Amino acid sequence: MVTMSEKKPKPIVYSIEECKSCNVKTKRPFQMGDYIYKDDVGECKECHGKTLISMIYSETPKPT
Repeated sequence: MVTMSEKKPKPIVYSIEECKSCNVKTKRPFQMGDYIYKDDVGECKECHGKTLISMIYSETPKPT
């Protein structure tokens, strides 16, 4: 039985941006309005090409 003091940690949601030119992937925190295949979300730090969101996922923090 789970008690109120044994709450599960809240998952952290991330978005993966992928460059359309060189395929470099960058992980960043999720922002409201993000969705998969959202186009022109930024500029690639490697080749300065356009990026799109290729994946959104969550990670559960490890208990400390």
